[in-house]
Amino acid sequence: MNENRFLAEIAGITNGTKVLDAGCGIGGSAIWLAKHKGADVIGVTLSKKQIEKAKKLAEENGVNDKTDFQLKDFTNTGFPENLFDVVWAIESACHITDKKKFLQEVYRLLKNKGRLIVADGFLFRYPQSESEKRTYKDFLDGLILPNLANVNQFRKDMESVGFKDIKFWDKTKEIEPSSKILYRRVKLFYPLAQFFNFLRIIPDLFIRNSKAGLAQYKLVKSGLTGYGIFYGEK
Repeated sequence: MNENRFLAEIAGITNGTKVLDAGCGIGGSAIWLAKHKGADVIGVTLSKKQIEKAKKLAEENGVNDKTDFQLKDFTNTGFPENLFDVVWAIESACHITDKKKFLQEVYRLLKNKGRLIVADGFLFRYPQSESEKRTYKDFLDGLILPNLANVNQFRKDMESVGFKDIKFWDKTKEIEPSSKILYRRVKLFYPLAQFFNFLRIIPDLFIRNSKAGLAQYKLVKSGLTGYGIFYGEK
């Protein structure tokens, strides 16, 4: 809720603002923007199940007339250009191998003076030691991510695509308490998970995901990764 409020304020979302929620999941942010800001939101995702759930939640919250959820790749939407006032992406850009491709599509879709807002995990520096490389790999493998964008490179890519008035907020300190809680919980139950995995009661994917839960806090504490918000205007 706090993140939605903060991002909506930065992006200047008000009644009637046309928003693309790129990687909308089950529609949490899209529904919040429609309900609390009066925005008209199109959410896109690659999951049919998420679309079905998002539509159901929108109807339950009385905003099905202000929201639309579609099965699309947000790096190649097929929407006409200059369609949206804001493109909103919370923890979805991390799933793209080629971040610049995403930025190019966003720039095409935005109206003149349109705004991009991205909240996600970022690399603050590249891994150096073998230990850091292994921990980073555990994180990516466990969450099935191709990579995390480097903060400096993402800014350069935004500039090269054409974005202006680029701003960045480092919110690592704000997410660190949650990161620590997750780490402690996973560490407590990880030995049991390994035992059940050995007995083939739980799948290997659960173990990889648990390793990511341990790795994420180590990466944050080492300064290798963090959480941040990018803003840019067309």
